[in-house]
Amino acid sequence: MGITRRGLARGTLLGLAASALPTPAEATVAEESFLTRPLSTFDQRRYFTYPTHNGFSREGARLVLGQLEAGTTSLWELDPRTNRDRFLARFSTPPSDRNPFVWWNVHGGRLVTCAENAVWLIDLTAARPEPVRLYTPPAGRALSVVVNLHPGGDRVLCSHYPAPITTGPTTAVEIDLDGGGSRDVFEGGVFATHFQYSARDPAWIGYSLGGGVRAWATHPVHAPRGELIWDQAAAGVPLGTHEVWKSRAETGCLIVGVGGPAAGLWMAYPDDRPDRLLQRGPEGANGAYNHCDISADGRWAVVDTNGRQGSAAGSTGAVALVDLSGEHPPRTLGLAGWGAAHPGHPHPSFSPDGRRVAYTDTEAATGRTRVMLAEPRGSWTAAEPAWQAEAESLPVTVTGGTSEVFADPQCGGGHGRLFRPGVPGGSIAFEVPAPAPGRRRLRLRLKRHYARGVYQLSVNGAAVGAPIDLYSPVAAYAELEFPRVLLRPGANEVRLTHVGRHPDATGTPGDCAVDRIGLR
Repeated sequence: MGITRRGLARGTLLGLAASALPTPAEATVAEESFLTRPLSTFDQRRYFTYPTHNGFSREGARLVLGQLEAGTTSLWELDPRTNRDRFLARFSTPPSDRNPFVWWNVHGGRLVTCAENAVWLIDLTAARPEPVRLYTPPAGRALSVVVNLHPGGDRVLCSHYPAPITTGPTTAVEIDLDGGGSRDVFEGGVFATHFQYSARDPAWIGYSLGGGVRAWATHPVHAPRGELIWDQAAAGVPLGTHEVWKSRAETGCLIVGVGGPAAGLWMAYPDDRPDRLLQRGPEGANGAYNHCDISADGRWAVVDTNGRQGSAAGSTGAVALVDLSGEHPPRTLGLAGWGAAHPGHPHPSFSPDGRRVAYTDTEAATGRTRVMLAEPRGSWTAAEPAWQAEAESLPVTVTGGTSEVFADPQCGGGHGRLFRPGVPGGSIAFEVPAPAPGRRRLRLRLKRHYARGVYQLSVNGAAVGAPIDLYSPVAAYAELEFPRVLLRPGANEVRLTHVGRHPDATGTPGDCAVDRIGLR
C-alpha cells in the first residue's frame, strides 16, 4: 500500500488475520494505480524546486535536484530510470543568507536560478555545464530567489527589493537569455512577490501581495499598473495562497483557498470571468491544502496537505492528486514530512507532460530532506470500473460495533460510511452485486486517519490479501485494487474485520471508513 511511514509487524498482523478468517485460496496483493518511490536518501539532503517552476529536464525524462551542503547548495541532474546523476553547479548559500538555498527553473536544455544575488543560466546540453551570470541588481538591492521562465524559454522574470529583503518598493525585471538585455516590467511601492508568466498568454504576468488581497496580475495594455484578480472576501476565503499560472488551457491561476466552507482549489482569471471553486478541500487544519501545481492541460492538480499540526516542523501531511474535471475524487500519492522552513516543504510539481509528480519529503527527527517521484501505472485517469457504488448507499451488516454516514468533500459523493467497533474483532459487511460468477478486480476506496485500526478484507468468507493498516498521521485516502477476487452471481459479502491497532493510533480499537466500492 506504501503510504504509511511505519507499518505494523507483519507477522503479528498475519497471525491475527489467520485466527479470525479462513485462508484464501490464492495470494492476492493490493495495488494502487500509481507507484511512488524515493529518488534520493535523507543523508543526501536533496530537495525539489518550487511548484511555480519546472524542475524536470530532457522533456520530463530527468529531474534536477538541489542538495544542501555546508554553506553551499549544489544542483544535480538525475535519471530516475538508472538513478545516475551528474553535477551541474555549486553556489554559495551561507546560513546567514535570507534564503540559504536556491530554486531553479528548466525549459528545454536551459536552466535558470538565482544565487549569490545574481541570476544564472546553465546549459544542460553541455558536456560540462558552467553557470553563466545573466543579471545582477542595482547596488543596495537584493534579488528574490524566485525566477520564472517565459513559456517560449527565451526570457526570465526576476524581482528585486531594498536589501535586506523585508519590504518594497518592488521592481520586476525581464531578462533576455540570449542577448542578456533586461527591461523593467513592474515597479511599485508595495512588496510584491512570485512573479510568473501565464503559460496560456504570457503577456499577463501574475504576482502576489499576500494576505486578503493575494492574487494580482499586470498586462502592458489591459492592466499596466496591475490589478487585483481575486476577491477573496466575496469568495468567502479567509486566506488565499500559492497561486500557479502554469495551465496552457486557461489564462488564469490556480489558488489554494484556506479556511472556511469555501476552502479548496480556486481558479481566478485576469479578465471578467468569475472565479470558480474547482475542488472543495478540508476546512480544518488536518489535511488542509497548502501548495499546489496544475498540469499544462489544466486537467489535474497536485497539492500538499497540512498535518495535524498544520505545516509546522515535524508534522506529516499528504500529497494528493486532484482531478479538476470532478470525475474522480482526490487520490493520495504519498505522505510527506514538513520542515521548519524552505526548502523542507513538500512542494509537489508536475513534469511538463503531466506524467510525473515530484515532491520533497522531510525527516521529522533531523530536518533532512529527500525527493520522491510518483508515476501512474498507465495514466492518471483511473480505469473505469464495470460497477461502482458509494459505500453509504449499499446494504450493510454490522457485528460488534456501530456504523454511520460521515461527510467529507474528499469522498466521491461527499460522504462515506464509518464503522466504529465496540470491541476488537468487530466487522462491517457490504452487500455487493455481481452479474455473473468469476474473478474480478475489487476496488476499495478507504480513508486513512490517525484514529483508524487494522482490518482484514474477506469476500464471501475467504480472506483477501494481507491486513490493511488504515492508520495515517494525517487524513489521506487509499484506493486499493485486489486482483482476481472470486465472486458468485448475485449478492456477495465484502467484509472488513478488525484485527489489530497501529501503536500510534489514537482510536481504540480503531475505526474503519469506506468511501466507495467497485468491480472491474
